[in-house]
Amino acid sequence: MQLAGDGALVYCNHCGAPQVRLSEEMREQAEQQATAAAAASLDPDIPAASRPPVNRVSEPAAVIWPGAIQCAAFAGALTALLTLLSFPLPPVLLLGLFWGFAAPIVVLGVYAARFPRTQITTGFGARIGLLSGLSISAASVTIQTVAMVLARFAFHDAASIDGPIDQVFSQFRVSLADRPAADVQPVLNWLAIPEFRAGLMLASMGMMVTVYLVYSLLAGAFAGYLRSRRRTQA
Repeated sequence: MQLAGDGALVYCNHCGAPQVRLSEEMREQAEQQATAAAAASLDPDIPAASRPPVNRVSEPAAVIWPGAIQCAAFAGALTALLTLLSFPLPPVLLLGLFWGFAAPIVVLGVYAARFPRTQITTGFGARIGLLSGLSISAASVTIQTVAMVLARFAFHDAASIDGPIDQVFSQFRVSLADRPAADVQPVLNWLAIPEFRAGLMLASMGMMVTVYLVYSLLAGAFAGYLRSRRRTQA
């Protein structure tokens, strides 16, 4: 257990690990000892059993996954807030769209600021980007689904849901008007079935979510790659 200079216990605000406060003089001594130990460990004239242990404090820390999940959950919470605000204020939807594109990069930056000792790599950036994409997708789809259910069954405002959907299918029928009737009639018959239309909308939503998850993974990987290069150059 490490103590502060006044004898009080000190813990990390993020991971809860006990901390120690060193004066400048003690810090310089620790750095000198670490340098001497590292040099001695590389001296071939000193037997391995007699070499002092090398201080590993300066090595990068492992990934703090609870912190990474919290950062990704923050992205989903902000998406939920923007989605809720977009109902009374439709222009907020554009802000939510911008946030969706920037979230994988911002989330990685937030994690790097909270846990600066973690070595950011391309693979970790891809993972945290995918986590943020899953969080954002889950928040957005859940709120939109609940809103549609409430609009149809609680507020009896089915026209606000069916109207845009009918408009999409009407445009699709118009696009098929130039084709031979024998070719498009089976498709038109399928479009007249409510269950087929619902399945088609769900498939479209699933495709959009998949595309966004791929984007989140690639954006996070790119941000992680840039940060890893910056650390290497430093």
